[in-house]
Amino acid sequence: MKSSFFVIVGTILFIFLGVLNHDKINEFSNTYLEEFNTIELNIKNENWNESSTMLLNVEDQLESEKNTWYKLINHGYFNEIFASIQILKQSINLKNKMISLQELEKIKMVLENLMEDECYNFNRIF
Repeated sequence: MKSSFFVIVGTILFIFLGVLNHDKINEFSNTYLEEFNTIELNIKNENWNESSTMLLNVEDQLESEKNTWYKLINHGYFNEIFASIQILKQSINLKNKMISLQELEKIKMVLENLMEDECYNFNRIF
C-alpha cells in the first residue's frame, strides 16, 4: 500500500511538472516569436540599423536563457536558432532582404515546432 501511494504521488508530481514546463515553453516561444515578428517588420520597412540592434538584443536574451532550457528540451532547437541568427546578422549587415526574411521564417518555424514538439497532450501520452 505504501509503495502504491508513492507511485501515485510521483505520477501526479511528474504530470504537474510536465504541464508547468509546457506553459513555460509556450511563454518562452511566444515571447521570441513576437520579437522576431517585430524584426521582420523592420526588415520589410528596410530599417536595417534598428533590425540589427533588436537582433543583437534578442540574441543576448536567448543566450542568457539558453542554459536553463538546455537542460529541459532538445538541444537541436537552439542550434538551429543560433545558426539562423548568425546568417540573419550577416544578411542584415549586407542589407539583403530576401535572405533576412528567409532566415526569420526558419527561426519562427523552429520556435513553433518547439511549442508543438514539447507539448503535453493525450496524443503524446497514449
